[in-house]
Amino acid sequence: MQARRTLSLIALAFLFAAAPAFAGTVEVEGEGTPALYVVKVHADWCGSCKALVPILDEVRETMSAEPVLFLTLDVTDEDRTGQARLLAAALGIEEHLKTNNKTGLVLVINPSDKALLETLTRENTADEMIGKIEGHIAATEDDEDMDM
Repeated sequence: MQARRTLSLIALAFLFAAAPAFAGTVEVEGEGTPALYVVKVHADWCGSCKALVPILDEVRETMSAEPVLFLTLDVTDEDRTGQARLLAAALGIEEHLKTNNKTGLVLVINPSDKALLETLTRENTADEMIGKIEGHIAATEDDEDMDM
């Protein structure tokens, strides 16, 4: 009897381990093409980076419906810097990471031509950042309209 119970528990454990584990589903809507990249160059030890957290949280929340991809390139240590380099290379913005190699910066980049449009810091308020980002979105939309 004990052996049968043990085998049943092992079989049950195998079923749970073999079954795919889905945590839930998510609706994905929209085109998925960002009008801008807003890239924070971050390090855990950076005081300016810490000061930017509440500012960028407000910007993200306010602009959640806008086609803006918010990214963080974390250069806290060697491992994270390596990952940041890979992400920057995948997005085609590695040159901006090399030339703007200071922490506590927020880079506004046009994804279509990879041009650096603006560099923001903790000196900018959330409202200033939102205004500047919205201005760049409008400009990129105007450029797209002219191309048509």
